[in-house]
Amino acid sequence: HKADRNHVIVAAASILAKVTRDRELEKIKEQIGFDCGSGYPSDPKVKKFLKQHVNDFKEHHIFRESWATFQNAKHGLNQSKLPDY
Repeated sequence: HKADRNHVIVAAASILAKVTRDRELEKIKEQIGFDCGSGYPSDPKVKKFLKQHVNDFKEHHIFRESWATFQNAKHGLNQSKLPDY
């Protein structure tokens, strides 16, 4: 608990991981030609991107299909909406 606050090495590793993650996400955005947001589940841009492209870019392997946010977007495509009835 609060290891990044209590241990400098953990804080440094956390920073390195975030910087690396952000760089990789920028590469993905460049590769697919879309701004897919921050990659965090709470980001509205991520949710919108997934909703629109959940079945796209399979050859790029940019979605971890076990990710709950991906699963929610995928199931949302098949879910009936109230106006459908």
